[in-house]
Amino acid sequence: MKETEQMVPTEESPRPIRRVGRRVVLFSVLFAILLAAILIVTLPQFYIKQIDVVGCNEISKEALLSSSGLAVGEHLFHNLGGGIIQLFTLRYGNIEKELSSDYPYINDIKIRIVFPSKVLLTIDERQKIGYAELPDGYAVIDTEGVVVELSEGAAPSGVPLMEGLPVRSSALGEKIDMTEGKGLNTCITILNAILAADENKSKNSDFSLMKCVRSVRSLQGSTTFLTLILPSTQKEFLIRIGSLKNITADMSWLRYAAEQNKFDSVGDGVLDMSGEEYTFRPVN
Repeated sequence: MKETEQMVPTEESPRPIRRVGRRVVLFSVLFAILLAAILIVTLPQFYIKQIDVVGCNEISKEALLSSSGLAVGEHLFHNLGGGIIQLFTLRYGNIEKELSSDYPYINDIKIRIVFPSKVLLTIDERQKIGYAELPDGYAVIDTEGVVVELSEGAAPSGVPLMEGLPVRSSALGEKIDMTEGKGLNTCITILNAILAADENKSKNSDFSLMKCVRSVRSLQGSTTFLTLILPSTQKEFLIRIGSLKNITADMSWLRYAAEQNKFDSVGDGVLDMSGEEYTFRPVN
């Protein structure tokens, strides 16, 4: 009877084995974490050796880097974070927010780690499309009406004037406030169509219709006047635009005609594109 009792296993006998196994696993995990932390702190691959900036045209790369606070020699994880998504995608979210606030031209920005030892700043800039007059200067806006520049001096170069727009207020990085927004939307739609026509040009063409646009004026009754400077003669050429239903096709045709110098031989007058057919109406 005693021999039988000794052969029956008790329920408590496996417990010491389980406890030892758990301790080994816990020790292994802690050791792995400690080893990873030591490697991250000591290895040179986790320190910045190179900072690249992609997408800057209007913004100075040097100024952007200076504002970011990032510097060669710093640890890659020093300024990491800004949110759960930014943390797990190895991005500098807080720096992204600060730069977006400081630079109105930034539409979107991503600053991320590229192993080993590299930080990449990818900038999506707003595209300036025109400027509006203010009581004390000018406001340059992008394709969505956001103010990217405020000027108190001479009129900005390289972008057309949007005339007759009653500006209520303007602030950098915010959409320009108009007392009547229809005229602004009309001007932006036309200028966007011109940009699209330039983007669809042939590979062998260097002509830009946007560079020829001096001004655009939206009037009541769905009528808009576009003023071009003809590239070959430097003469002003006035165009009347009506409905915006076919504005993309209209601006594509206008670009082709201007590039081929089709208007050089005409006198003073207005090209009327408001009807089904384009008509030149001379001034007597």
